[in-house]
Amino acid sequence: MTGRAGLWCALLVGAALAGCASTPPPTAELAAAEAALHAATQAGAADFAPVELGFARDKLAQAQAAAAAREHARARAVAEQALVDAQLALAKSQAARARAELQARSEENAALRRELLGEDTP
Repeated sequence: MTGRAGLWCALLVGAALAGCASTPPPTAELAAAEAALHAATQAGAADFAPVELGFARDKLAQAQAAAAAREHARARAVAEQALVDAQLALAKSQAARARAELQARSEENAALRRELLGEDTP
């Protein structure tokens, strides 16, 4: 009976270790979140989507801390959340820039229309 108990114990320990080893570090997820955060920052998210950018930065820091603590599953999940927040910040920044560009073009068109129709008053 002692041999069987030892065998079961060894199997359980082996399974537990295999479970820990089966979760690789979230290197790709962290890199993707960092790249998205950089892209959002370059697109002006600090001005156009500061809340989402802040969420992305905070979650990336949490993911990096979890990865350093070897909590790979948690690090992967939080890195993916950081990626989504950074992508949202980027999209909002791009939309705000597009709206500003549209407004500028509309104003230019209105000025040209007034000039062509002689509605410009000195």
